[in-house]
Amino acid sequence: MKHYISRRHFLKNTSLALTGTAMAADGLPSSLFAPPVAHLGLQLWSVREDMKKDAAGTVKALAGMGYRELEGFGYSDGSMFGMPLADFSRLLKDNGIKMPSVHHMVTSKDFDAGKKELTDAAKKAIDNFASIGTRYVVCPYMADDDRLKMPDMVQVYQAAGEYAKKAGVRFGYHNHNFEFEKRGPDNRLIIEWLLHEVDPKLMTLEMDIYWVAYANHNPLDWIKLYPGRWELCHVKDMAKTEKRETVEVGDGSIDFVSIFKQSLKAGLKYYIVELENYVTTPMEGVKRARQNFLKLKF
Repeated sequence: MKHYISRRHFLKNTSLALTGTAMAADGLPSSLFAPPVAHLGLQLWSVREDMKKDAAGTVKALAGMGYRELEGFGYSDGSMFGMPLADFSRLLKDNGIKMPSVHHMVTSKDFDAGKKELTDAAKKAIDNFASIGTRYVVCPYMADDDRLKMPDMVQVYQAAGEYAKKAGVRFGYHNHNFEFEKRGPDNRLIIEWLLHEVDPKLMTLEMDIYWVAYANHNPLDWIKLYPGRWELCHVKDMAKTEKRETVEVGDGSIDFVSIFKQSLKAGLKYYIVELENYVTTPMEGVKRARQNFLKLKF
């Protein structure tokens, strides 16, 4: 994986003398915002209230910050953020933004145990995401009741992965801290159930680095134990406080440089900024988080 932009490429793309240089919303050349990785995005949950109030204005502002990829959430009955999915996709494209991944719940209720496949509604959601070019459909959470029946959930995620593959997208799972608790008949960690029992060809993992650290685990240990399994990651830092709340990348205690030096081994392709707590405002926070990410040297 090539992380760095060559000096020649940088100079070529940042030359203000070039005719027709693309301009970002704040009047600076858009190439000045080029990240050190191929895919740097933002999970829209970070700015959920802004999206609720003014989706179009928020997307435009994020584009102005330099974000070229977003990870969506909140899909329901063919719509996102109060508009049909196709219209939301058009809004992103109009602002030069793609949505390569989306968070979408998959629970035991989305599984037909008799047919051993997803329900029609769950299939339709995956088809809809595929139709707008989304590459990853990621289950963001495991419902409390579902955690008590891990063998069943393995079947659910297998079915989700199989259908997603047919639809032309990749199914994934995003962790919190509870996946590092023991569950199931053999008392394994939930994360071990997911990594061992679900076919890796059918499901990848989105490592939320903050939550791994919050569970008092070292992300590097999991990368070493399961190389190539982590195609996406959430990037948010941990405050140096008793509560260990989330803060902007670079303002906390997590050593992202050491972790991202192992990106190739991890299989990492997509880096997604996220915030759940705010020092200032959500919009100012995600702007700072992106700027701090760009300063990382790995």
